[in-house]
Amino acid sequence: MTQPHEPHPENRFIATLSPEEAAALRPLLRRVEVTFDQIVVDQGAPITEVHFPIDAQFANLIRFPDGSAVETAVVGHEGLTGLAPFMANRPSSWEIVCRATGTAWVASASALRALALERPRLMNRLLILTDLYQAQAALNGACNALHPIPDRIARWLLTAWDLSPHESLAFRQEELARLIGTRRSTISEAASELKRRKLIAYGRGVIRITDRAGLEAAACDCYRMLRPRMDAVLGVDGQA
Repeated sequence: MTQPHEPHPENRFIATLSPEEAAALRPLLRRVEVTFDQIVVDQGAPITEVHFPIDAQFANLIRFPDGSAVETAVVGHEGLTGLAPFMANRPSSWEIVCRATGTAWVASASALRALALERPRLMNRLLILTDLYQAQAALNGACNALHPIPDRIARWLLTAWDLSPHESLAFRQEELARLIGTRRSTISEAASELKRRKLIAYGRGVIRITDRAGLEAAACDCYRMLRPRMDAVLGVDGQA
Protein backbone atom coordinates (compact mmCIF):
# COMPACT_ATOMS: atom_id res chain seq x y z
CA MET A 1 0.00 0.00 0.00
CA THR A 2 1.09 3.57 -0.61
CA GLN A 3 2.37 5.57 2.32
CA PRO A 4 0.24 8.62 3.17
CA HIS A 5 1.58 12.09 2.63
CA GLU A 6 2.86 13.94 5.66
CA PRO A 7 0.78 17.11 6.06
CA HIS A 8 2.42 20.10 4.36
CA PRO A 9 -0.14 22.93 4.27
CA GLU A 10 2.46 25.26 2.80
CA ASN A 11 4.66 25.76 -0.21
CA ARG A 12 7.71 23.59 0.43
CA PHE A 13 10.18 26.04 -1.12
CA ILE A 14 9.09 28.72 1.35
CA ALA A 15 9.04 26.21 4.22
CA THR A 16 12.70 25.29 3.66
CA LEU A 17 13.97 28.88 3.65
CA SER A 18 15.84 30.14 6.67
CA PRO A 19 13.67 32.12 9.13
CA GLU A 20 15.38 35.34 8.01
CA GLU A 21 14.76 34.72 4.31
CA ALA A 22 11.18 33.60 4.90
CA ALA A 23 10.48 36.71 6.99
CA ALA A 24 11.84 38.93 4.21
CA LEU A 25 9.72 37.14 1.60
CA ARG A 26 6.42 37.09 3.50
CA PRO A 27 5.46 40.78 2.96
CA LEU A 28 5.61 40.22 -0.81
CA LEU A 29 3.07 37.38 -0.76
CA ARG A 30 -0.68 37.30 -1.06
CA ARG A 31 -2.78 34.13 -1.00
CA VAL A 32 -4.96 33.38 -4.04
CA GLU A 33 -7.30 30.67 -5.29
CA VAL A 34 -6.57 29.28 -8.74
CA THR A 35 -8.96 27.16 -10.76
CA PHE A 36 -8.55 24.36 -13.28
CA ASP A 37 -7.45 25.54 -16.75
CA GLN A 38 -6.81 29.10 -15.51
CA ILE A 39 -3.93 30.58 -17.51
CA VAL A 40 -1.59 32.61 -15.29
CA VAL A 41 1.07 33.35 -17.95
CA ASP A 42 0.55 33.39 -21.72
CA GLN A 43 3.18 31.91 -24.00
CA GLY A 44 5.47 34.73 -25.11
CA ALA A 45 4.35 37.08 -22.33
CA PRO A 46 6.57 38.60 -19.64
CA ILE A 47 6.52 37.15 -16.13
CA THR A 48 4.87 39.82 -14.00
CA GLU A 49 3.87 37.51 -11.14
CA VAL A 50 5.10 34.17 -9.84
CA HIS A 51 2.97 31.60 -8.03
CA PHE A 52 4.17 29.45 -5.13
CA PRO A 53 1.65 26.56 -5.12
CA ILE A 54 0.32 25.33 -1.79
CA ASP A 55 -2.11 22.63 -2.87
CA ALA A 56 -2.64 23.76 -6.46
CA GLN A 57 -0.55 22.47 -9.35
CA PHE A 58 0.46 24.14 -12.60
CA ALA A 59 1.63 22.83 -15.96
CA ASN A 60 4.03 24.29 -18.49
CA LEU A 61 2.35 24.00 -21.89
CA ILE A 62 3.97 24.71 -25.26
CA ARG A 63 1.52 25.60 -28.02
CA PHE A 64 2.45 25.28 -31.69
CA PRO A 65 1.12 27.31 -34.65
CA ASP A 66 -0.88 24.32 -35.93
CA GLY A 67 -2.90 24.26 -32.69
CA SER A 68 -1.20 21.25 -31.10
CA ALA A 69 0.13 21.50 -27.55
CA VAL A 70 2.52 19.53 -25.35
CA GLU A 71 2.93 19.68 -21.57
CA THR A 72 6.57 19.73 -20.55
CA ALA A 73 6.46 19.93 -16.75
CA VAL A 74 4.28 19.90 -13.66
CA VAL A 75 4.93 22.51 -10.97
CA GLY A 76 3.66 21.84 -7.45
CA HIS A 77 4.39 22.79 -3.87
CA GLU A 78 8.12 22.21 -4.34
CA GLY A 79 8.68 25.59 -5.96
CA LEU A 80 7.26 28.37 -8.10
CA THR A 81 6.02 29.01 -11.60
CA GLY A 82 7.99 30.47 -14.50
CA LEU A 83 11.30 30.27 -12.67
CA ALA A 84 13.73 30.36 -15.63
CA PRO A 85 12.13 33.31 -17.47
CA PHE A 86 11.59 35.03 -14.12
CA MET A 87 15.27 34.72 -13.21
CA ALA A 88 16.36 35.94 -16.66
CA ASN A 89 13.67 38.65 -16.80
CA ARG A 90 12.65 37.32 -20.21
CA PRO A 91 9.27 36.50 -21.78
CA SER A 92 8.05 32.99 -21.04
CA SER A 93 8.58 30.45 -23.82
CA TRP A 94 5.60 28.45 -22.58
CA GLU A 95 2.08 28.95 -21.25
CA ILE A 96 1.57 28.36 -17.55
CA VAL A 97 -1.86 26.95 -16.72
CA CYS A 98 -3.46 25.60 -13.55
CA ARG A 99 -3.86 21.83 -13.81
CA ALA A 100 -5.25 21.22 -10.31
CA THR A 101 -7.51 23.69 -8.50
CA GLY A 102 -6.24 24.97 -5.17
CA THR A 103 -4.40 27.75 -3.38
CA ALA A 104 -1.07 29.46 -3.98
CA TRP A 105 0.98 32.39 -2.81
CA VAL A 106 1.59 34.99 -5.50
CA ALA A 107 4.28 37.68 -5.59
CA SER A 108 5.32 40.47 -7.91
CA ALA A 109 8.13 39.17 -10.11
CA SER A 110 10.05 42.45 -10.00
CA ALA A 111 9.82 42.67 -6.19
CA LEU A 112 10.95 39.06 -5.74
CA ARG A 113 13.81 39.54 -8.19
CA ALA A 114 15.00 42.61 -6.30
CA LEU A 115 14.80 40.73 -2.99
CA ALA A 116 16.82 37.81 -4.40
CA LEU A 117 19.54 40.19 -5.62
CA GLU A 118 19.78 41.61 -2.09
CA ARG A 119 19.86 38.20 -0.38
CA PRO A 120 22.44 35.67 -1.66
CA ARG A 121 20.96 32.80 0.38
CA LEU A 122 17.56 33.28 -1.24
CA MET A 123 19.21 33.50 -4.65
CA ASN A 124 21.06 30.25 -3.93
CA ARG A 125 17.79 28.47 -3.13
CA LEU A 126 16.30 29.75 -6.40
CA LEU A 127 19.34 28.49 -8.31
CA ILE A 128 19.05 25.04 -6.70
CA LEU A 129 15.40 24.93 -7.78
CA THR A 130 16.41 26.05 -11.28
CA ASP A 131 18.83 23.12 -11.38
CA LEU A 132 15.99 20.74 -10.48
CA TYR A 133 13.75 22.09 -13.23
CA GLN A 134 16.58 21.96 -15.77
CA ALA A 135 17.30 18.34 -14.84
CA GLN A 136 13.61 17.51 -15.05
CA ALA A 137 13.34 19.01 -18.55
CA ALA A 138 16.47 17.19 -19.77
CA LEU A 139 15.34 13.86 -18.36
CA ASN A 140 11.86 14.33 -19.81
CA GLY A 141 13.27 14.74 -23.31
CA ALA A 142 15.49 11.68 -22.96
CA CYS A 143 12.74 9.65 -21.31
CA ASN A 144 10.20 10.32 -24.07
CA ALA A 145 12.74 9.18 -26.65
CA LEU A 146 13.87 5.97 -24.95
CA HIS A 147 11.49 4.50 -22.38
CA PRO A 148 8.27 2.48 -22.70
CA ILE A 149 4.99 4.31 -22.18
CA PRO A 150 3.85 2.45 -18.99
CA ASP A 151 7.21 3.24 -17.34
CA ARG A 152 6.84 6.92 -18.28
CA ILE A 153 3.30 7.07 -16.91
CA ALA A 154 4.52 5.59 -13.62
CA ARG A 155 7.27 8.23 -13.47
CA TRP A 156 4.88 11.12 -14.08
CA LEU A 157 2.37 9.87 -11.51
CA LEU A 158 5.07 9.50 -8.86
CA THR A 159 6.44 12.96 -9.64
CA ALA A 160 3.00 14.59 -9.51
CA TRP A 161 2.26 12.79 -6.22
CA ASP A 162 5.55 14.06 -4.75
CA LEU A 163 4.57 17.62 -5.70
CA SER A 164 1.09 17.47 -4.17
CA PRO A 165 -0.12 17.37 -0.55
CA HIS A 166 -3.17 15.33 -1.60
CA GLU A 167 -3.63 11.56 -1.56
CA SER A 168 -5.20 11.53 -5.03
CA LEU A 169 -4.28 13.21 -8.31
CA ALA A 170 -6.51 14.94 -10.84
CA PHE A 171 -5.30 13.67 -14.22
CA ARG A 172 -7.26 13.42 -17.45
CA GLN A 173 -6.12 10.88 -20.02
CA GLU A 174 -5.66 13.62 -22.61
CA GLU A 175 -3.31 15.47 -20.25
CA LEU A 176 -1.25 12.35 -19.64
CA ALA A 177 -1.13 11.90 -23.41
CA ARG A 178 0.32 15.44 -23.75
CA LEU A 179 2.89 14.73 -21.03
CA ILE A 180 3.91 11.36 -22.43
CA GLY A 181 3.74 12.44 -26.06
CA THR A 182 1.39 9.75 -27.34
CA ARG A 183 -2.26 9.04 -28.20
CA ARG A 184 -5.02 8.96 -25.60
CA SER A 185 -5.91 5.37 -26.56
CA THR A 186 -2.34 4.30 -25.77
CA ILE A 187 -2.53 6.03 -22.38
CA SER A 188 -5.81 4.25 -21.65
CA GLU A 189 -4.27 0.85 -22.36
CA ALA A 190 -1.16 1.53 -20.28
CA ALA A 191 -3.12 2.97 -17.35
CA SER A 192 -5.44 -0.04 -17.43
CA GLU A 193 -2.39 -2.29 -17.14
CA LEU A 194 -1.14 -0.38 -14.07
CA LYS A 195 -4.61 -0.64 -12.59
CA ARG A 196 -4.78 -4.39 -13.33
CA ARG A 197 -1.49 -4.79 -11.46
CA LYS A 198 -3.12 -2.91 -8.52
CA LEU A 199 -0.51 -0.16 -8.58
CA ILE A 200 -3.07 2.61 -9.14
CA ALA A 201 -6.82 3.11 -8.95
CA TYR A 202 -8.59 5.64 -11.10
CA GLY A 203 -11.95 6.89 -12.26
CA ARG A 204 -13.53 10.15 -13.44
CA GLY A 205 -10.20 11.88 -13.87
CA VAL A 206 -8.89 11.05 -10.37
CA ILE A 207 -5.92 8.73 -9.87
CA ARG A 208 -4.77 7.27 -6.56
CA ILE A 209 -1.51 5.40 -6.02
CA THR A 210 -2.37 2.16 -4.22
CA ASP A 211 1.09 0.53 -4.22
CA ARG A 212 3.86 3.11 -4.02
CA ALA A 213 6.72 0.60 -3.91
CA GLY A 214 5.27 -1.31 -6.84
CA LEU A 215 4.82 1.85 -8.90
CA GLU A 216 8.40 2.92 -8.18
CA ALA A 217 9.58 -0.48 -9.38
CA ALA A 218 7.49 -0.04 -12.55
CA ALA A 219 8.82 3.48 -13.25
CA CYS A 220 11.79 4.11 -15.51
CA ASP A 221 15.20 5.06 -14.12
CA CYS A 222 14.47 8.76 -14.73
CA TYR A 223 12.43 8.94 -11.52
CA ARG A 224 15.25 7.52 -9.41
CA MET A 225 17.81 9.76 -11.14
CA LEU A 226 15.81 12.91 -10.39
CA ARG A 227 14.77 12.04 -6.84
CA PRO A 228 17.99 13.20 -5.07
CA ARG A 229 17.61 16.68 -6.58
CA MET A 230 13.96 16.73 -5.55
CA ASP A 231 14.90 15.74 -1.98
CA ALA A 232 17.45 18.57 -1.86
CA VAL A 233 14.78 21.10 -2.83
CA LEU A 234 12.24 19.68 -0.36
CA GLY A 235 14.78 19.64 2.46
CA VAL A 236 14.52 15.86 2.88
CA ASP A 237 18.29 15.34 2.93
CA GLY A 238 19.11 18.26 5.18
CA GLN A 239 20.61 20.38 2.41
CA ALA A 240 17.95 23.07 2.64
